[in-house]
Amino acid sequence: MKKKIFAVAAVLMAVAAVSAYAPATGSESLFELSSPNGMTYASSVTGGGVPYVNSASISVNPALTAKSQRVGLNAGYTALITKGDKTKLGSMFQAGLMVPFKWAVVSGELYGAMPNSPSMTIGNSMILETGLSKEITEHLDVGLGVNTGVRWGGFADWGLSANLGFVYEMGNLGFMKDFRYGVSISNLGKNYGSTEEKDFLSSYPGFCTIRAGASGLFFANDNIKIGGSLDLSTPCFCNMVMDTGVQLTLKDMLTISVAEKINLKEAINGNKNYIPSIGMLFTFKFNTNNEYLASHDWSESEMTVGAAYKNIYENVNAASMGCDL
Repeated sequence: MKKKIFAVAAVLMAVAAVSAYAPATGSESLFELSSPNGMTYASSVTGGGVPYVNSASISVNPALTAKSQRVGLNAGYTALITKGDKTKLGSMFQAGLMVPFKWAVVSGELYGAMPNSPSMTIGNSMILETGLSKEITEHLDVGLGVNTGVRWGGFADWGLSANLGFVYEMGNLGFMKDFRYGVSISNLGKNYGSTEEKDFLSSYPGFCTIRAGASGLFFANDNIKIGGSLDLSTPCFCNMVMDTGVQLTLKDMLTISVAEKINLKEAINGNKNYIPSIGMLFTFKFNTNNEYLASHDWSESEMTVGAAYKNIYENVNAASMGCDL
């Protein structure tokens, strides 16, 4: 009898916790909206169906950069357009650096968010992420990250938390090639308090967010690659978010991406939108004759430029552009 009472009590407490969880609208997409690849690669914990990784990837899984072999720079900007009685313009941006060493890959990424939208109650914030990743074996990569940030305006606050994760590459699985799966645990520490009421369950980004996902190539040859990914995450154990995306790459130069996000809590609260994001990335290679760059094996490099669009909510649209070196 006592076991049944405890079981019922546990269920009631879990239901109460889920009901009490009320994060700021848009807070569970805080990082991904600031760049084209973040917006269209479905926040993949494994790097996407056709993998694409830069320093910003550590916001999803700090292990993703482990196999990077050259110094990388990236920058992205997103305009948030809120339509209403008066059209309002907000901004998100990111800039980062990734440096591989023999012992590990070190990454850093700065994010800024000034949404200026009554539909996105996340306030203005700046977050600095640092990450350390390591290739343990040919198949297993692990990573560790630290976030620190400040929020200002009417709800000033600060945050300090840690992330960890891994990616495992299986190779071929059935008809799929380059099959990968991974898990990350994010926001282990103090996060921003709610912009509406000061309580633990409404802090954001969601405390102890566990994200698990898998990805792989459906088809691949020298000219075309088609891949997809599926991720599930549980912010604060009080919500369920599904991210899925598909990428088509031509000649390893042009990538067209489509991604969909379904946030259960926001859908229940009426902030639902099932229009997928769409984006393009174009990569081109170039050579330099500089002796200093050649001596450091930097004479051959590449640049990726991208653009993406997403209708976030019924009255909020995001247009993003970015560049990676």
